[in-house]
Amino acid sequence: MENNKIKQIETILYNEDLNDAKKQVASIEDSEMLYVLVANYNWDNGFSIPKAIIANDNCDMSTGLMMFYLSDGIRLLEDRESVGQSGLDEWSKFITEVYSILEAEGFKRSSISYYPELSKVQLFKLRKSNPNIPGFFLDGIAGNDIEIPII
Repeated sequence: MENNKIKQIETILYNEDLNDAKKQVASIEDSEMLYVLVANYNWDNGFSIPKAIIANDNCDMSTGLMMFYLSDGIRLLEDRESVGQSGLDEWSKFITEVYSILEAEGFKRSSISYYPELSKVQLFKLRKSNPNIPGFFLDGIAGNDIEIPII
């Protein structure tokens, strides 16, 4: 990834003005930049930036799937009811929304790959408890592997 794109991602990640950071996210036209931004995002900083990412028309399926897993979306696959009862309303709403967009294939397709890090036991349990889940949730999305710089 080019240095100017890395600098732009770094500016978003460390911007103290949340509104400005969201505007910068909205202006990104490169799916790979959104992917790297998600991979480097500190989830302790809340959901404003991730919400801006999923609202960006250039957010692709791989980036959406990575966001789903990095925000602990596996809990939704394991036990949907516990997510609604978690008391974490913003998180619950976010992962449910990302899941719905992914399930409807509402993000664009790109050439970027993403494979969730699931053990064989997790895969077995998830397939057994969710026989109708779209395969890419468990098997990932094929494509080109992107080198993710640490920012």
